[in-house]
Amino acid sequence: MQINTVVTGAFSTNTYIIKAPKGTIVIDPSGKANKLIDTIKDEDITILLTHGHFDHIKAVDDLYDHYHCMIYMHKDDLELTDPVSSKKTNTLGPYSASISAPIDHLKEGKMMIYGQEVEVYFTPGHTKGSVIYRIGNVIFSGDTLFKESVGRTDLYGGNESDLKKSLRIFKEFPSDLDVYPGHGDKTSIGYEMMYNPFMR
Repeated sequence: MQINTVVTGAFSTNTYIIKAPKGTIVIDPSGKANKLIDTIKDEDITILLTHGHFDHIKAVDDLYDHYHCMIYMHKDDLELTDPVSSKKTNTLGPYSASISAPIDHLKEGKMMIYGQEVEVYFTPGHTKGSVIYRIGNVIFSGDTLFKESVGRTDLYGGNESDLKKSLRIFKEFPSDLDVYPGHGDKTSIGYEMMYNPFMR
């Protein structure tokens, strides 16, 4: 599986571009749509969102206008991306974003996208509707789990108790799975079990 990482924005957010057998999966298009389009080099894409925070969705509408693609996100984060409610729920200082394009609601479990199996896990805590994706031997963890850390819970919809429960899901994965987070360097389940204090 080919994974390209594009880092954009003031918060150095990771956008992941995954080549599936029959198309391209884009996880968390965070900004610089033209750069993403140049990297994608495909006519068919599907967008998967780990959650609705502004720094993970900035390029969604631009990519939708270009590709007219499917966009998937958990319904519990719709209030973060709605053009009206996002003005209160999804801002940090001068930063904000919303989505006008149609969004399909994610369900937990397995789904097939372009011939690629994607498994969805509901992991609330960082936001109400946070999810992670397993594709092959890779976990895309959004802002739920970082290398040696976890996502903050002090923004709208965050809940520390929920995040602690969600982290238990990672302990069930094989230790050799790679983890690609929403910010920072990639890691592995085994590494986080050893060095991440939030996983103990």
